[in-house]
Amino acid sequence: MRGSERPRRPSVDHFIPPTDPGLVFSNLENAFTYREYDIYSRCLSDSLTSGREFHFDPAPVKAAFPPDWNVQSEELFFQELLAACPNDSLLILSITNDDVPDNDEGDTISYQINYNIVAHHTRQGVDRLFNGRSYIKLIRNNQNYWVIYYWQDIPISTDATWSDLKAYF
Repeated sequence: MRGSERPRRPSVDHFIPPTDPGLVFSNLENAFTYREYDIYSRCLSDSLTSGREFHFDPAPVKAAFPPDWNVQSEELFFQELLAACPNDSLLILSITNDDVPDNDEGDTISYQINYNIVAHHTRQGVDRLFNGRSYIKLIRNNQNYWVIYYWQDIPISTDATWSDLKAYF
């Protein structure tokens, strides 16, 4: 007789269907909090489901930023970040905005957000705190969910930015 086994995937789904554009930011925070790659990737547009390819416009970075950054680069970055952060370490994303979009054009909408990231990873000589602002454009996909199709990262100080974090990983 076999003993019981732990579930291979968590039974709790931390993804919140983003029927409201602000829920995309909650999902990004949840991806960090629960260390779930699937949530992170579901926040990003792809040309098949939204008609728009994902584009990231990085802030100036301390390390070299890879050219031709795309949705696959974004997904690989998050997988690498998760792999470098032990389960008992801090990995926190905090997003603030005034919940008033810059514009609303029906199926697209723009936000400016402020973010703080704490990433206690195992890589030596790499920042662990990241702060900045991002200008983000969202679009509805074929499920009527909001996803990010354009992301511009903007430094607000000399602190490392989300772009730095992506360049490191």
